[in-house]
Amino acid sequence: MADNDCQMCPELLTRLGAVAGGLHALAAFIERELTDEPTMSRRELLDVAAVRVSNLAEQASGRY
Repeated sequence: MADNDCQMCPELLTRLGAVAGGLHALAAFIERELTDEPTMSRRELLDVAAVRVSNLAEQASGRY
């Protein structure tokens, strides 16, 4: 998307920035759980990750 197009949609850019931040945070969380001393089972980790990804999708679509 060209820069001039993005000036027309600041709300979208804000939502995408928030989602990108959420994805980075989720990736860091998963990495810590897999490499450091885990605080939950892998099954629980998958459940938590699924909920967080769903929330991020809702946020990206403007429903959260």
